[in-house]
Formats: sequence, structure tokens, C-alpha cells
Amino acid sequence: MASTPLATQHGGTCTHDPEIDTFSATIRCHDANGEIYSVNMSREHIDVMSYSDDAILAKVEAWVNGEAALA
Repeated sequence: MASTPLATQHGGTCTHDPEIDTFSATIRCHDANGEIYSVNMSREHIDVMSYSDDAILAKVEAWVNGEAALA
């Protein structure tokens, strides 16, 4: 948003509306027990996918609850 050359190329005024802002990221994780699983984070929720050991879900939940921005 602070890029003057980009704003000049678009010929308009750059704005940011956080109410309609969206994002998501998927992280592929490898647990110490050898299991590979994915964590998808978006503005609305966090999903843990492709895990079979419930201890993995507990670890992810503990991590999320320990992060003030996510809890």
C-alpha cells in the first residue's frame, strides 16, 4: 500500500478494508512420531488435516492457545 510506483501504475488510490480482507496458509508438518499432517490457517479458523494420532491435535491446540494473536 505504500508503494508509490505501484499506485502510479494502477492510476488510483490504494485502500485496505480489513472487513473484507481474507487470507489462508497451509503448512505441511512432520511430527516427531513420523506422521505428516497439514495445518491450514485463515482469518476465521484453523484446521488440522490428515493426522491419525490425536496427540498431534492436542499439540496444535496447545500452540494456538499459547499464541495471543490466535487464542
